Amino acid sequence: MRVYFVRHGETDYDVVQSRGVRGWATSFAPLSALGRLQIDTIARDFRLQEADAIVCSSYARALESAALLSRALNKSLYVEYDLHEWLPQKDPLGEIDGDLLRRATVRLAPGPGGAGDPWESIDEVRDRVLGVLGRYREFERLIVVTHAVVIQSVVGTHRSIDHAEIVPYDLDAEPVERFAMSASAIEH
Repeated sequence: MRVYFVRHGETDYDVVQSRGVRGWATSFAPLSALGRLQIDTIARDFRLQEADAIVCSSYARALESAALLSRALNKSLYVEYDLHEWLPQKDPLGEIDGDLLRRATVRLAPGPGGAGDPWESIDEVRDRVLGVLGRYREFERLIVVTHAVVIQSVVGTHRSIDHAEIVPYDLDAEPVERFAMSASAIEH
């Protein structure tokens, strides 16, 4: 399966921060005007035109990006919780600790992470994403609208990924045993 990862468009965090929203609730922030323009622009890319469907993260910035693409491309849209952003702390109701976030970001690298780390490792991100993508194997070409770290975890890059950037990836190159293990680990 050919996957076209798309990072969501630029986000307008001012709209939620001006209302005192903090922590995980900032995931409700919509796209900025520029973010909407970015997505409208990439909707013309020939690679996206030939995709069979769109799958996206449930975070507002990815969901809005995917909805714009779905409308422009006339493609079915599926929302998957496990395509969400990297978790700098695993407790979704906890207040985000700035010091913990800085330490987690520095340690975010391939490998299992440190024993007892309260954040999600890059391998954990990759495993949950592969588990989701395994449910869409019937498609030949799939657009996946998600977040930079999620894309980086699957394609194996550490470079920055721009808003609305398209990153092609051949999922069939994944070792079958790792993909099967990842999918079964997510289901339990």
